[in-house]
Amino acid sequence: MRRTSNLDDLDRAILEELNADARRSHREIAHHLKVSPTTVSARVSRMETQGVIRGYIPVLDDEQLGWDLWAAVGIRISKGRLREVEERLARDPRAYAIYDVTGDNDALLIGRFRDRRDLDRFVKHALQDPHVERSNTQVVLNRVKEDRRVPVSRRTPGREAAE
Repeated sequence: MRRTSNLDDLDRAILEELNADARRSHREIAHHLKVSPTTVSARVSRMETQGVIRGYIPVLDDEQLGWDLWAAVGIRISKGRLREVEERLARDPRAYAIYDVTGDNDALLIGRFRDRRDLDRFVKHALQDPHVERSNTQVVLNRVKEDRRVPVSRRTPGREAAE
């Protein structure tokens, strides 16, 4: 089990600011939080070293870049071959995320594809793996919510209404 870092309220406030816009300068964040820029820089550096902050990436519009189709692919994998197959699938740039799951499938792959033919080629290629027993593909019609930002508040979402 992964140990959670000991973050105080200022660390969480800094993370919330970075979640809103990671391009903001430490000086801007410091001004907004009423602390020194040195404090913000030191805390961000510490959280990067601890792995709380693992990197900074632009949020790109996948559809404008030609990735118009998303799908969830449930995969049944031969006993003892899960990690091997997942690592092989993970090398494909169309694999957005791969999860070990419970239930009828062993793995769930979330993928983005250029079109139906691209999805078809991906699934048929995956099924050629001798350790992939079967797959179950669901095409995403609409993405209602998609947010890679991690909530940093100590409060559980939805609990504030009950309190």
